[in-house]
Amino acid sequence: MSRLYKPAKAIEVEVDEQGQPVALRWRGVHYRGRQHDHWRIHTGWWEEEVWRDYYLWESQDLLCEVYQNRLKGDWYMHRVYD
Repeated sequence: MSRLYKPAKAIEVEVDEQGQPVALRWRGVHYRGRQHDHWRIHTGWWEEEVWRDYYLWESQDLLCEVYQNRLKGDWYMHRVYD
């Protein structure tokens, strides 16, 4: 099971030297973990442009999908897995 957030929820993310997420704050809790997968969406440049980097991210207590809005730099929680 998973919970998809529509709209996605803004989160705080710490990144490493390569810009990869290494820690995040979700619902007031700080999690340190690592990414397992990465994919990029870049579409709609002719209308409302969407450019995002998605990450499947895991810590000891949290498995989720987060993304960074590449146009603004903000980070969001997209999905949390049970």
